[in-house]
Amino acid sequence: MSNGSRHDSPLVNSVLALQEYLAELERIGGKITSADMSAEVDVELIQKLLMRFAECGQSVSDEVRNLSLHLKQAQTRAETIAEAVSRQANAFSVRRNEQNEFLEKFRLLGEKVRALNVSLSGDNGPAWTSNIPLVEQQLRSLIEELQDLRNSARTSRIRTLEKSAESLAQSLQALRLKLTMLN
Repeated sequence: MSNGSRHDSPLVNSVLALQEYLAELERIGGKITSADMSAEVDVELIQKLLMRFAECGQSVSDEVRNLSLHLKQAQTRAETIAEAVSRQANAFSVRRNEQNEFLEKFRLLGEKVRALNVSLSGDNGPAWTSNIPLVEQQLRSLIEELQDLRNSARTSRIRTLEKSAESLAQSLQALRLKLTMLN
């Protein structure tokens, strides 16, 4: 068969064996077809060559079946791997969509915080101080939304978003505490 290493795959070994059998088949077939049958023929030699040719033909046939089996096994393994990768790709897509939804929620909350910040730091000066209860209510609502987002991020094991939501919620809680002191 093959002089290859023991680490060759059955598929490679089968191809190498098939190549060797085909080469032998061609060599013997060449001897048979080049024999001059119109002259004196060594009957015994031709008979041996024909028997060896038949053996090689059978070996080629056997090895083609063997190669076909190895190819089917390889195809089955490849399909199994492709199915597993497809499932992982779908899971990744779901995970990515989930993360994108959370990040969009965080972005929208960030915009609300910026809008509140602009309204507090605008030229309205004392005007917003009369609305401290309304501002506190907005802060409370934003803090609750951020805590819900943080909890969802924790459940979904999205650590970066969890920490960012926690940090922003803590900052808003500190601001709310300052407003409570002003009131």
